[in-house]
Amino acid sequence: MGAKTADYKYSGALEVTLRPSRRVAGLCGLAGLATIALVAATPLPVAAATASGTFVACLSMDAIRRVLRPHRLSIDLAAVVVDGAAGALRAGSFVAPWLTILRWRPAGGRFDRTLLVSPDRLPPAAFRHLRVIVRNAPV
Repeated sequence: MGAKTADYKYSGALEVTLRPSRRVAGLCGLAGLATIALVAATPLPVAAATASGTFVACLSMDAIRRVLRPHRLSIDLAAVVVDGAAGALRAGSFVAPWLTILRWRPAGGRFDRTLLVSPDRLPPAAFRHLRVIVRNAPV
């Protein structure tokens, strides 16, 4: 606990390109199909069920599109840059060995954004470096 940030092995900035993740895209599609099945099983008027199913399908396709697109990420303890938009990490980021969720807000932005990073999007050393930075970031 008395260690300084400069003493950490992973105290430097990380700059990586996140690869597309077919695993997460499949999970997004599966979650969308399960939600559509749930909407279909719920006793709703046909118009409401159709609108809800269409909305869920559009959200699922957008999530799959975002996960299959590569992202450029640059992060250190003070700032984060995703696809050229600079900002800061926010409370609510999640770090686990199998998943990291970055919650960040662009500079001057009103709303927080979320970036899902699974281990298959980065080399193992870079994923570990990202997890250490997010865990030690002062939010």
